[in-house]
Formats: sequence, C-alpha cells, structure tokens
Amino acid sequence: MSFSLIPRVRVNYSFVDLLKSLFVSEGNHKARRESETLLSSFFDNEGVLIVPSARDAIYELLIRLPQKKVVVPAYTCIAVVEAATLAQKELVFCETDSTTYNASYLDYITPDSIILATHQYGIPCNIEAVAKKCSKTGAVLIEDCATSMGTTVNGKKTGTYGDYAMVSFNASKLINVPPVAGVLVGKNREMLERIRQEAEWRSSDFKFKCKSIVRGLAFVVTKNSIVYKLFHYLTIASKGKLQKTEHEKPSEKKTLLYLYRFAEWQAVILLRQLKQLDSLFAKRKELYDYYDKHINNPLVKKPFCDSNAVCCRYAIQVDNRDKFYKKCVEKGVDMDFSHCTLGCPDSFINEHRIAKSILNLPYYYNLSNRERDKIVKVVNSIS
Repeated sequence: MSFSLIPRVRVNYSFVDLLKSLFVSEGNHKARRESETLLSSFFDNEGVLIVPSARDAIYELLIRLPQKKVVVPAYTCIAVVEAATLAQKELVFCETDSTTYNASYLDYITPDSIILATHQYGIPCNIEAVAKKCSKTGAVLIEDCATSMGTTVNGKKTGTYGDYAMVSFNASKLINVPPVAGVLVGKNREMLERIRQEAEWRSSDFKFKCKSIVRGLAFVVTKNSIVYKLFHYLTIASKGKLQKTEHEKPSEKKTLLYLYRFAEWQAVILLRQLKQLDSLFAKRKELYDYYDKHINNPLVKKPFCDSNAVCCRYAIQVDNRDKFYKKCVEKGVDMDFSHCTLGCPDSFINEHRIAKSILNLPYYYNLSNRERDKIVKVVNSIS
C-alpha cells in the first residue's frame, strides 16, 4: 500500500497566483482585455468572448440560434446534453467510433440543424468534411474544442473551422481557472457582442470570489501526492465511490457554472497561462508520445495517436475497469473517469460500453518524469 497517490488532475496555477488575485480590482479590465486579445490572435483573429464555462458558451449560443435541432455525438460530456436541454433544443445523437471516440456527423447535416462537432479528448474529428457540408447546406457548425486547444488539421487550428467554437478552462483541461471558465470563439462578432450585452450574468461578488479561491486552494494543496492521498480517502475512497461525480445527471436549471461573469481576478490567473501556451502544448504532446511508446500492457487499449493533436486526456480502455482502477490506486496512481454518465439512450450500446471502460491517466503540465515513469510501471504491472 502506497502512502502517496499521484493525483488524477493537477492545476497550472499556484498559491501565489491565488494570493495575487485576492487584491485585483474589478474596476480594472486590463488582464481580461489582454487575455481576449491573445485568444483572438491564437484563433486566427476571430472574435472571442470569455465566459463562465464552456457549457454556458453552448447555452448562450443555442438560445439565440433559431434552429431547433442540435446534433451531438452519443459519447460526449453530460454538460453538452445539459446545455442543449436547458436551451430547449431537440437533441439528435450520432454514433461514435471506438478508436477515435469521435462521430462522423455527415449523415445528420441538414439546413435546419446545428452541428456540435466534438474533437473528443483532443483528437480531431472529420472537421474538414463536416465544415464543407455545413457550408453547402447552411447548417450552423459549432466546434466543441473543450479538450482540443492547439490541435491542428492540415495546419489549421481546431476552433477555426466552424461558425463558432468553445474551449474549457476547468481543472482537468490545458488551461485552468478557478472555479471554472471558458472561451467562446466566433466568426460572427455581432453575436458574441450580443451575448456579452444580454447574458444574465452576475458580477463576481466577494462571496463568490472567496469560495472560488478556496476551491482553487484545495487544488493547489492537493498537488502534493501525500496530501492528495488523504484527500482522496476522505472524499472518495471512504465513501465507496470511484469519483465525486459518479452519478452526475444534467441539471434542470442553471447552476453557478452559468451565472457569474468572468472576472478580472480570474483573468489574471488565465493570462499567465496564455503567455506560456507553447510550453503547455509541448509538454502534453511529449507526455502523450511517451505513454504511447512505453505502455505495453495487453489488457490496455491505448488511444488513437495523431501527431498534430494536443490532447487533454490520455484515455485508455480496459475491461473490468473498476478492478483495474483499484489496483492502480493501491500502487499509488489515481485516474480520472470521463463521461461516466451519458445523455444518449441505452440503445447506443457501443457508447455506453466505451463509457464503462474509459480511464484517464494522470496527464498534465506539472507531472514529473519520476511520476510519469511510475505511472507507466504501474499500468504495465496490472494483470
């Protein structure tokens, strides 16, 4: 039994970042403006709007688009289903490939549809063909780039093919902002400005700020593998759970993830990370390649490898996942569970099978080489 546990996620920001944010004045929007400028430049000078969360970006768009039908992959984050449902849209699910975890969408593109094309875990979907057909038919194309910031297809960034795109900045993504945030990218700047003016967002008051920073502090403290071991036991293991959101369901009303306008103190934390994007991208790609080359357990199905992808997950598939996971935890390696709960009907057998077999290895910017090597050793040792 190990006395330490490598965390399933580890944020980029530090105690110093959180401390500095306490003294940021909301009357000054310098960091927010600079962040949006850098993001716009990254996304080939398209319009950008930093929002409370990626799911809110989807919601704010959908309530303003006239089309009633939204096409989504059957294997996708429950947040996507929640946002579309709250926007009172008709959901159409399409089948998912077991290797890339992506959908094709082509058979579902019609003039009266909104295509929410996901680059699952950072691996690009067939976005060129989807964009071409959407343009031909007049369908609206939204790219779900929650986990694919930095991924390119034939030299063009994901997020720049669609009419709109969204990226997530939660604790498990490439960029992390407490408690959560996201960015909406769009060719239609008038729509983005309309959302900026009309969205029913509250200002980041003192109570919300303090609660968010405390939550951020919890992530910072649990970067330490010994502290994380205790945290994991108290919040997950002692309750007989695999994760805190094990039985997550779509909310029937807007939660805090939709309600608070992105604040200047959050922008200060975001800005430092935007200035080191190349380093963040390089570490993710290096780590993905290392896992791909060194994991050789025959029980493990490794994810699809694309040299032009910057992935936010290294998502393996294993049979008898719970047993495999518990053995890894006993040896000091925690793992994350993505999309355990799906919004698609039970008839999508393949998607529910994937959801029950996925484990995400620890995969983040500040993972040490020693930890990386231990993860590989532990994964390969499970029988």
